[in-house]
Amino acid sequence: MRFRLRHGFSLVELFVVMVIVGILAGIAIPKFRDYKHRYFVASMMSDLENLAITQEAFWHDQDTYSNDLATLKFVSSPNITILVISADTSGWSATATHVDDPSTCAIFYGAASPLPPATVRNVIDCN
Repeated sequence: MRFRLRHGFSLVELFVVMVIVGILAGIAIPKFRDYKHRYFVASMMSDLENLAITQEAFWHDQDTYSNDLATLKFVSSPNITILVISADTSGWSATATHVDDPSTCAIFYGAASPLPPATVRNVIDCN
């Protein structure tokens, strides 16, 4: 009796491998999206923290806060947009958004009015 050497994979073996890869992809893709979202939110929060430090340094020099990022010499991270909504001698408020994420982070300081999603003074909050 002669034995035939087998080369390659059978159709059933390839199908089983494709099913396993599909299951792993189905698990990994949502996790990857969640990691990206958390990274974007962390970047926005970091930029708002840096803006708060910059605003305080500016206030100590000028006795007022500024709504002009160029005057503050503040540069945000790539793909993050910072908007200073209001700024005067008694307080300021700002929001941060990322190009690739629908979330918004906000902070308000001093006598500035609350700016959703931030509801507690001096605390950055995101939706």
